[in-house]
Amino acid sequence: MLELQSIQTDIIKADHLTANAGERVLLSGPSGSGKSYFLRILADLIPWQGSIRLDQQPVNGFSGPEWRRQVMLVPPESHWWLPSVGDHFSHPQQAAVEQLGLDPAILGRDPQYLSSGEKQRLAVLRAFDRRPKVLLLDEPCANLDPDRTSLMEDMLTGWCKEEAGLLIMTSHDPAQRQRMADRHWQIQDGHVIDQGDSQ
Repeated sequence: MLELQSIQTDIIKADHLTANAGERVLLSGPSGSGKSYFLRILADLIPWQGSIRLDQQPVNGFSGPEWRRQVMLVPPESHWWLPSVGDHFSHPQQAAVEQLGLDPAILGRDPQYLSSGEKQRLAVLRAFDRRPKVLLLDEPCANLDPDRTSLMEDMLTGWCKEEAGLLIMTSHDPAQRQRMADRHWQIQDGHVIDQGDSQ
């Protein structure tokens, strides 16, 4: 379980929010409302006040790197620094690569030649490889066509069910919320509000 209490910055506030293992939480709000900023709070990447707990343990009970391994943010623009895609994985899985509509040979390619959509899908697989408990995704389907969006949604849903992972993702697409979200958090005038079951 991820639990937030009395979160406050000069941009965002959240009184009390909880999300459970296995849930898919969709975060929505107008452009510029602070969705990406809020994900960075959850990843403890910017200063904030209040309380965030993972399985009853507060953020300050983890080292910074360990918290961000457990509560992992995948930003819209991922960074790749090693010679090949596969070098960024501890255990590259060709089946998972194929499940997202990619040729397994992509693991041997130089990341600088990847398209935006390829990077986006591979960044999610790279996050899975590190086995987080909570995955924070910022518009994970923004550069994908409908068919590849469907493949991504299926994989994320499977991860939540099979690994009891907690997914928190932003999206501008109301139809995606209907397909994906077990719970809907919405930013209204700087407040993150739990709108409950989205189905």
